[in-house]
Amino acid sequence: MITIRKLIAVAAVLFMTGTAGETSAWQGMQKWAYDAQNSVTGSPAVAGGKVIIGDSEGRLAALDESTGEPIWVLEAGGTINGTPALSGNTLYSGGMDGTLSAVNSETGDLLWQFNPSEKFTPGSIWGSPATGDGRVYFNSADGKVYALNSASGEVLWTFDSGRELRSSPVFSDGLLFVGTYEGLFLALDAATGKKAGGGGSGGPVLTAAVSGGRVYFGSWDGVLQAVKIQKVIPVWQYDAGESITTKPLVAGGRVFFGTEKGKMTALNEETGQLAWEFPVPGGIQSSPLLHDGMIFFGSNGGAIHAMDAGTGREIWKFQSGGEIVTNPAAANGKVFFGSADGKVYAFE
Repeated sequence: MITIRKLIAVAAVLFMTGTAGETSAWQGMQKWAYDAQNSVTGSPAVAGGKVIIGDSEGRLAALDESTGEPIWVLEAGGTINGTPALSGNTLYSGGMDGTLSAVNSETGDLLWQFNPSEKFTPGSIWGSPATGDGRVYFNSADGKVYALNSASGEVLWTFDSGRELRSSPVFSDGLLFVGTYEGLFLALDAATGKKAGGGGSGGPVLTAAVSGGRVYFGSWDGVLQAVKIQKVIPVWQYDAGESITTKPLVAGGRVFFGTEKGKMTALNEETGQLAWEFPVPGGIQSSPLLHDGMIFFGSNGGAIHAMDAGTGREIWKFQSGGEIVTNPAAANGKVFFGSADGKVYAFE
């Protein structure tokens, strides 16, 4: 018998590939839950059979991807809000105390730490670091963008935006894209830190997404913009009518993002026209993830949702015991996410 669930799964495959394929293997069964004993404020990174996540007390934990058992735990510093950046066997993580830590992802050994307050004006690291071309980049609330030697932690350059920074930098093709809390959007030369372009919006600019020669970014003014990177040419704008509070996801010809009042929205990537939107209780600060033809995201109401990427129909939901402001991650058929209830969850 062909069930509604199977039809939805087939539609998801068609959406992503344009051809018929097998139905989704997703069952939505809980594989494990790890008790971090603190609010899970950082988003997971998955690599080498490990799920690495940070919490409100500044701890980094590496969990066995299959069992959820802790492999190592490191006291890194202040509250961790971002996603660790992984490069080879090294992970980089920033804390609200302003410290960037480089850690051996296999052993949990601390390789080096850098805190701008030692030489510069102190500032919290709200977002995630980025890596590229032998450098690690991060934004600081002191308004500066930092580029460090990824092996040694030596400062290579700084760029003073003159504005508070709470976003994460995005590295792509030798450029670094940065959004400011006061509404500026900047493109920097990643090698030198010199400004290569930019624009603005009517509110704080969040972390951007880069795809197909375009950069996509949303703002608290409710406008999502698509801009052609070469010569910084605007392509389209979409007004969501309320603050955009997540990083956009560009996949399968769509652009997905969440809003402060709880709308997950999908736009046509080429035109910016609305494809679908789905309201959930509470706001959305959890950036969407595409996995197995479904869009996964968490909500301030404490639920993680799975939507059919093509139609916007809700396929699955799990209610945790606290708000979910972290981004989900996926690997090997499993989806991982952290909650303010202090737990890291794995479903498959």
